[in-house]
Amino acid sequence: MSEGNKKKAKYSKAKIFKYLFIILFMIGTILVGTISGIALAIIAEAPEINPSNIDSLLTQTSFILDENGNILEKIQTEEYRTVVSIDKMPQHLKDAFIAIEDERFEKHIGVDIIGIAKSAIDNIKAGEIVRGGSTITQQLARNLYLTLDQSWTRKIQEAYLAIQIEQELTKEQILEAYLNRIYLGQGAYGVQSAAETYFSKNVEDLTLAESAVLAAIVQSPSRYGLYQTIKPEDYDNQKHIKVGEVDIFGEKYIAIYNERALDRQKLVLAKMLELGKITEEEYNAAINEDILSKIKPGEKKIQGISSYFNDFVKAQVIDALMVEFGYTREQAERELYTGGLRIYSTMNLELQKKLEYIYDNFTEILLGDVDNISAPALIKWKRDKAGNILDENNNIIFYSQQNLLDEEYNLILGTNEYEFADDNLVLKSRKFSVYNNVIDIADYYNIDDKKNLVTYRMGNLSLPENAFTVGDDKSIIINKNYLNENKEFYTVDSEGKLHINSTYFYRQKDGIVQPQSAAVIIDYKTGQIKALVGGRDVEGTRILNRATSSPRQPGSTIKPLAVYLPALDNGYTAASPIDDIPFYVNGELWPNNWYTGYRGIYTLRESVEQSVNVNSVKTVQNIGVRTSMEYLSRMGIINKENPGKDNFITSAENSVNNDENLSALGLGGMTKGLTPLEMAAAYGAIANLGVYIEPISFTKVLDKDGHVLIDNTPRENVVVSPGVAYIMSDILRTTVANGIASRAQVPNMPTAGKTGTTQDQSDAWFVGYTPYYVASVWIGNDSPQIKLSRSSPIAAQLWKIIMTEIHEGLESKDFNRPDNIITLNVCTKSGKLPTELCRRDPRGSAVRSEIFVRGTQPTEFCDVHVEVEIDTSTNKVANEYCPESLVEKRVFIKRNPPYDPQANNGIVPSDYQYTAPVEVCDEHTEGSFLEDWLRDWFNIPGNNEEVQNNDYDNENNLDDRSNDGSNEENEDDNTNRNNRGNRDNNNGRNNRNNNGD
Repeated sequence: MSEGNKKKAKYSKAKIFKYLFIILFMIGTILVGTISGIALAIIAEAPEINPSNIDSLLTQTSFILDENGNILEKIQTEEYRTVVSIDKMPQHLKDAFIAIEDERFEKHIGVDIIGIAKSAIDNIKAGEIVRGGSTITQQLARNLYLTLDQSWTRKIQEAYLAIQIEQELTKEQILEAYLNRIYLGQGAYGVQSAAETYFSKNVEDLTLAESAVLAAIVQSPSRYGLYQTIKPEDYDNQKHIKVGEVDIFGEKYIAIYNERALDRQKLVLAKMLELGKITEEEYNAAINEDILSKIKPGEKKIQGISSYFNDFVKAQVIDALMVEFGYTREQAERELYTGGLRIYSTMNLELQKKLEYIYDNFTEILLGDVDNISAPALIKWKRDKAGNILDENNNIIFYSQQNLLDEEYNLILGTNEYEFADDNLVLKSRKFSVYNNVIDIADYYNIDDKKNLVTYRMGNLSLPENAFTVGDDKSIIINKNYLNENKEFYTVDSEGKLHINSTYFYRQKDGIVQPQSAAVIIDYKTGQIKALVGGRDVEGTRILNRATSSPRQPGSTIKPLAVYLPALDNGYTAASPIDDIPFYVNGELWPNNWYTGYRGIYTLRESVEQSVNVNSVKTVQNIGVRTSMEYLSRMGIINKENPGKDNFITSAENSVNNDENLSALGLGGMTKGLTPLEMAAAYGAIANLGVYIEPISFTKVLDKDGHVLIDNTPRENVVVSPGVAYIMSDILRTTVANGIASRAQVPNMPTAGKTGTTQDQSDAWFVGYTPYYVASVWIGNDSPQIKLSRSSPIAAQLWKIIMTEIHEGLESKDFNRPDNIITLNVCTKSGKLPTELCRRDPRGSAVRSEIFVRGTQPTEFCDVHVEVEIDTSTNKVANEYCPESLVEKRVFIKRNPPYDPQANNGIVPSDYQYTAPVEVCDEHTEGSFLEDWLRDWFNIPGNNEEVQNNDYDNENNLDDRSNDGSNEENEDDNTNRNNRGNRDNNNGRNNRNNNGD
């Protein structure tokens, strides 16, 4: 290439690079401008900072409002956070948080670019996130002013606000606000609350090691909390290290040690040593400090605890925040308690107050004057001579209070319940049981002034695992070394009784009244819960919401949902006959009805009205278990998308003990059961003409700035057509009007529903609805071993009391009837169009008016009612030789398939006497015909005169006599014998053997 060409090429390349640089510069400028514009727009939407309101923001509260926007509850957070001055915080506590969370806190302007880079490097080296990139100031900005969503908008606003905060507040003010706001697990907000929660001490008393533990928690409270809480039944001494017991809102939990907390504590201490915050000597002392022995869980209590309804609202809002924004439960709880939310509940305050009043006066309203009530009210109990309550196997379920505790609530052991052996204390009492090396103490009861049974839960005997052993005879041997170190553990009185100090075990101070009850009222057209009560006569804490979180076996209330609604949608009608006769499963006679024996043919409607167990089970078997389950899934009872998150146990979850069987689906004998809320919502689908609407307790949530955070539109699902739903609804209406649920009838208001009672009266239910609301009521004991003295009628009575109050002032109106519902007469024994024979049923006319979805009505005539000539002397089918005077036409039912008592050990349904006989008279034969004929003839009025006139052998007279008497249908026959023979043919006697058993 020539020199000139080389220069030309060089010039061309330079020109290209120049243009490329200009283009890239312009693009960069545009990008920077665009990004800057976006950032500025985002920053412009950031909230303004007011340094004077930092303290109020630390305790910013959320509100729950009723359906009309009136404040129901200010969600309190005082017990979760105690604000303390930074002067009371030890220096090593402040240093620990700064070291692990923001080592350049004293130097940066709110955002630390170097810190972000360093944290990234540290996280890469560790192979996990060991420190975050946000500064303490950024974390404070997020907690005070922003939501927890993971977005670039929030990150930009967070950085901007952090810089603003740094300009308005001193580092000391920022650190104080941060340490009082940060969430540290187990419901503790701020370092003072955390010190109380984990160590039962004040923040100024924390050691270096303890301070490092708290700083370690910040990154993930659920992962690095010093202890975790589990239910007593989940405790396993092989897996868990017990550090104490915690009373959380009235419920007892076991606190178990979390080893991961110490792993991260070591990281905090190492960082403090690296930064020169502590010396080598201090580091070693902290590393070697026995944190496990220092753990002393503190109690968590909320003063002025909110109602059952509001508690449920909070739970639903937390779940919604987790779903909507991907929050962890801790983040969602933090937003609820500190985010300044305005939650619009569905509660109708007037209805809630009415419901609360009834439950506050439960015994008097339901049973009347307390003086006339036998104690304990509504309880069927069995006691030993000492007054302790026994189960059906004579095991003690609840001790009488005076048999378990003394006046100071110390545990009492009689002289035969303990002994000393080699200075060891041996406990031989049935008041103790040992499971997984935990000593559980039996519960107790007393009777209150309203004659209610009140039960009290006892906790575990708080002993270290090395303080006792368990003998082969299950005795508990407490070693002498422990007794010597804990002299106050027991005393022995002058009568020789042993008293164990009350400080060594948990005792539920506020007992629980029994039986318990729960109720839910829903507007089924919207799914909105209007009133809810989760228990009765509960003072103080109300943590166990029996309406929403305590499933119980539903008994017969499951029948409309799992049996008859699916059946009506799969070929059955309200008139379909179902025969209540012995039923067998694996060769065993099962189930029993609530009444003695069997009653025979019922229509589907009557089967519901009379709650016939056999017919329910037979129908499930006929439509199929899978079909039944499909409809339960449409009504929210089975969660197909998230198996295990519902109360229905499928075979996939448990191949042995599950609810995919006739007992669970046909009779409500479920493994876990269902809640009143689930039952009310499912029945609401029937009332709402076949559309299930998921129940909701709130409609929307606004953030602290008034923006809609959550718009809670309920999920809807079509279960059946409006016509099928209306048929089921009408059946439930007559179950109240004509059936066994008559006590539930609301005055002057159409009422539909179903009763339910579980085995041995452990539970009593009524679930039903009116044209306005659906409601579910449950009554039972928290311990199902204690039975009710009354069954489902008492639940129906309570339901009526509630709904009568709820409907006060409401206009009576009918249920909406779809246009495709028709009415016609049917035979109740065949479900088909009636014949004259149906009207001549010996029990009275079997013709009834019934409703049908157009197209499902019967078109065939009854073939169950038949007319048969009977020999009245033998009650068998008359043959051709039976005397005329003994032959009578009668109407019977002919079962299909036939029923054979001999195949059922002689058991006969009560309507069996109306079954057409198949045996033919064997007393009247051809040999006795002449004698019978003469006896018959001589006994006929007027025949004596004929004999005297010697006219008895006149064949024509005989034929005329037959035609004038009982054989008007066969005037063309010539002889009495032929007449009778033809009469037999007309009545189908020649086919008798084919149609019989």
